[in-house]
Amino acid sequence: MRALVQPQRAKRQRGTTLLEALVAFLVLSLGMLTVARVQTQLRFNSDVARQRSEAVRLGQDELETLRAFSVVAASGAARSFADVTTASRTVDSTTGYASNTRYLVARQVDAASAPHAKTASVTVSWTDRAGDPQHVVLDSVISGTDPAYSGALGLSRSDTQAKGALGRATGIPLTAKDLGNGSSAFKPVRAGTVALVFDNSTGMVTARCTGVAAATAALTLSDLSSCDARTGQLLSGVVRFTAAAPPQPGQANDVPLALGVALALSGGPYPQAPVCDAEPMKTVTYAAAGNQRIEAVPINALPASVGAANWADSGDRHTAYTCVVYPLASGLWSGRATLVPAGWTLGNGPADRRVCRYAADLDASGSIDTNAEHPADYAGVAGALANQNFLVVKGSEACPGAAAARIDGRAGDVFANLGTAPHQP
Repeated sequence: MRALVQPQRAKRQRGTTLLEALVAFLVLSLGMLTVARVQTQLRFNSDVARQRSEAVRLGQDELETLRAFSVVAASGAARSFADVTTASRTVDSTTGYASNTRYLVARQVDAASAPHAKTASVTVSWTDRAGDPQHVVLDSVISGTDPAYSGALGLSRSDTQAKGALGRATGIPLTAKDLGNGSSAFKPVRAGTVALVFDNSTGMVTARCTGVAAATAALTLSDLSSCDARTGQLLSGVVRFTAAAPPQPGQANDVPLALGVALALSGGPYPQAPVCDAEPMKTVTYAAAGNQRIEAVPINALPASVGAANWADSGDRHTAYTCVVYPLASGLWSGRATLVPAGWTLGNGPADRRVCRYAADLDASGSIDTNAEHPADYAGVAGALANQNFLVVKGSEACPGAAAARIDGRAGDVFANLGTAPHQP
């Protein structure tokens, strides 16, 4: 028999599992160390960011403190602009500021680099957790303007003069000629011989000159030789006519009837009676120096009067009026303006005419109670009043209210408050 040969038993491997475990533990340990270091770095960076934010706020507070002076000259009783000087201070928990570090707030002030101002550079420095120095720098300019002037921004003068076109007071007619000496001149009747002189800053009438032949656009100081130098205030507007039934205040373009304007003053003896002028006008469009101009001209004027070869007549007709009122010693005047018919009558019949005034509640007070809103009677007028307009309708028609106002007869395209109120009779 053949002997049975037993297969050789495989060699057994010992210690392999233990080695793998040790390698895995080493890798895990390195990962844990890395995570721990990253976490530490994140906490450090977060702490530095918070400290930097605190430093910026401290710097801003320092600049605002420099600006918070109440007087310019040095004063022992109040903080002054003169006290804005170079200085430094320490901010930490011992000074009542909750922080984990100490800040040094140092400001450098230079008074010579800017007129009526000082430049300030605020440096806030500190040491972070790692012992490294950190700092932020904020620069600014501290104005030396007296703080008392800032209060003027919150005050409103009753006679505040806003600037209008051409840098002049709003009460001056747009077509008035600037004379180059701080004043402007305007002829209320184009073909007339009277010119009004205005102060460009206040809009007050400073003179009324007669014997003036030149047109408004050609006026010079030499044309204004015979003048009454009384100070007055201008009252101006237009008068529109319509025979439509019912009347449409946005389409009142009928040829105007002859009229005058009267102003009955009240409240005391006035130095001189008011002077009013009225002139029928039309609106035309023409080309001048490459631009299209829209201008109101006398109703019988021709294109040559404005230096144009031709123009387009818009069909608009109205009467422009101006009144110069010479106020009381207080600078104020009160009274009532009315139209004086010439060749037509005021009344309630179909052959008569009724005068309405364009009036709007501009301040939303619920009533027409200020002079600019065109009340029936003016009270305490302190400056020029423009756009005090009237509408003349048939005597048998009522004065149209705001709801009847339409432009081109279509609803929804009203761009102005065209409401009116009864005025005469």
